[in-house]
Amino acid sequence: MKIKIKVRTLIFLICIFAIIFIWIVPATLLGIADYLENRNSDKAIMFYEKYASYPTTSGIERKFTYAVKLTGGFNKYTIFSDGWGGLSANPENLEKSKELFTEIIHSYSYKKSEKQFFADSYKMLMDIAIATGDTEMLHEWISFGQQYEDGEIKYISHIYNGFLLHVNGDNEAAEKIISEYEDTEFADVKLDILKMEIAFLKENYSEVESISEKINNIELKTRNKVVFGSSKYYDRGFWLNRFDKIIKGNNKIKGTVTYKGEPMPFVEVYIQEPGGGVRTNGDSYAAITDEKGEFQTIGLKDGLYSVGIGLDSSLLKDKELSRSGYGFINLEGSDENMNFVFNDTISVYSPKPGEKIPGNEFGVSWEEVEGAAYYTVQAVIFSNPYENDGNSVTISISDKNGNTNFTVNYAEFDISRMNEKLTGLSYEGEEEILGYEGVLGIFLPGIKYPITVKACDEDGNVITGSLPMLTYYKLIPSITAGGSLKEGQTLILSNNYPGAIKYYEDILTEEPTNTDALKYLTRIYGLGWKKGEKNIERATELGLKYAEITGSPQLLFSVLDTMGKNEIKENRELIYSAIKKADGKMSMEGYRLLGRCYIADENWECAREAFIKIDGYVPYELFYLNLYFGDYAEAAENLKKLYTSEMTTNKIIESLRALADDPPEDSDREALNSFLLKLLRGVEHTEGEALYNQTASQIKNQNIKKILHGIYLEKNWDVTY
Repeated sequence: MKIKIKVRTLIFLICIFAIIFIWIVPATLLGIADYLENRNSDKAIMFYEKYASYPTTSGIERKFTYAVKLTGGFNKYTIFSDGWGGLSANPENLEKSKELFTEIIHSYSYKKSEKQFFADSYKMLMDIAIATGDTEMLHEWISFGQQYEDGEIKYISHIYNGFLLHVNGDNEAAEKIISEYEDTEFADVKLDILKMEIAFLKENYSEVESISEKINNIELKTRNKVVFGSSKYYDRGFWLNRFDKIIKGNNKIKGTVTYKGEPMPFVEVYIQEPGGGVRTNGDSYAAITDEKGEFQTIGLKDGLYSVGIGLDSSLLKDKELSRSGYGFINLEGSDENMNFVFNDTISVYSPKPGEKIPGNEFGVSWEEVEGAAYYTVQAVIFSNPYENDGNSVTISISDKNGNTNFTVNYAEFDISRMNEKLTGLSYEGEEEILGYEGVLGIFLPGIKYPITVKACDEDGNVITGSLPMLTYYKLIPSITAGGSLKEGQTLILSNNYPGAIKYYEDILTEEPTNTDALKYLTRIYGLGWKKGEKNIERATELGLKYAEITGSPQLLFSVLDTMGKNEIKENRELIYSAIKKADGKMSMEGYRLLGRCYIADENWECAREAFIKIDGYVPYELFYLNLYFGDYAEAAENLKKLYTSEMTTNKIIESLRALADDPPEDSDREALNSFLLKLLRGVEHTEGEALYNQTASQIKNQNIKKILHGIYLEKNWDVTY
């Protein structure tokens, strides 16, 4: 049977297929890519690539669209002393985008309708150069545009040269370029942004506000375009209006940003008030590094500042920031310096990525680092451990002997011993249900845990580490313990604590020395599986039994050390007895617990002696006690190790050293000591500001006043909750 198709029908079908092939398919690919990108899916790039390679779309347009998406939007990765983060850009994608933009510039004789893609590709190449700190590339493309006949290309090259001049401090030359183009057909948002940034760093804030208002009236699509290697310049006015109170001073912060001694240009420098809510997120900087890697902020008021930097995350794939103990800067009538130093990461030789260990033991070996006094080893713990997803925290782990600091480049670990250490303690809901991590420990069977190493100097400052600032956890060394969860562990994991208690108590009835039962019950009773369900006596009994069997009291001490001041006071005789029964086998948690007991008894000297014995950690109580006993030089050393403390500023450390050289008068010391004892006994937040004001009014010594003010800020007594 023959089927006859009319010619008209055939033509119609051909047209339909042509429409589908030429327009619908590429539009669908682009639509899917945009949809996935809006949902932050990694698969978006794949569909952009398919769109770019589709044979019927305009060659220059599809390449440009694909290349723009590959850049990742030039979001800044923000790094402060007490935290860092941001969107991650794939360095390989950025390199591919550079290739595509260059192809557009060099390989196409474009139609008139495609000229804008050519001009925008040229601009994007200079954006990439700025974002990646490639000054040589930037100079080359500026020179390219200035030799080009097209007026728009010349304009783009001159404006980006103006930005370079501005960053290098030659605002006069940059303003000359602006004046040449200000009243021409080429003048656009790039010119306005350059004017705004010059005005900002010249501290002409009224002009900044005026230009910002003009920019905000521009069509949203135009306003969101990348310029000068960032998409965040459009928020300058908002930032300025919101945080006006932290500027318009006379103090400046100066410094450098370097990598292996070489300058890192175009790195943004941020300032924020500690605990005060300035969250720049890479959108408004107070300075930017020049071609020498040097920066100088706008003038700032007196006060305490946290200083951070922002740079494209593609630069961080192989770098670690060397972190000094001075995490904050206190400005008081003079300029201050702060340098940011990046180094290469450490190579970890073992374990390998994805390495499975048959038992509980594993070794870690790593590259030696010049100038390192000791090393620490960390495990990365995820909130969703089975998927290696969610929030992550890096936890130092101790070897078989309880050491966390290693002077050689190798250490051996025992998972069963490490799980004795209390980590990841959390409570959820109104009933404050205990999180499973606090009971089961940090290492669960069948779960992958990334392993990292840090190298530190004699003062405890991090020189470098194995974990780059931009990390792909699948590619770094990790261990996976063998085995599977047992019934009792599954009950804990599902928050069925009554069931878990019965399960493990039944086991102890049959097998009194079962270490798993002893361990988990010590934690469940000692921490309280929910509000009102603590049993300290039973926890102590079982914890001591566990210590007797294993030779380690760390499990019990870590549980008891979670008690508050009042609980410590109520149970201190029980704690003293437990410490005595531990037969001198003390851990960091044990000495801290003992020190807190002595504080409850107001035995200040013994408390200090206990805290001094803590290895690798300085509690605030030790800092206060050294101040109380007039050991100001030691207090200064303590402060260096309070890394994220708002007190770790040059000025406070200098004040402590000055007191060591020239002790205060008796009346000032008595007022200070009275203040410190109140701190050690416990001060309610609502009482803090009044206590500070009263004490400060009694003291004449300016160095003590600075220290008091540092404690005031550290305690957040200036913040009302």
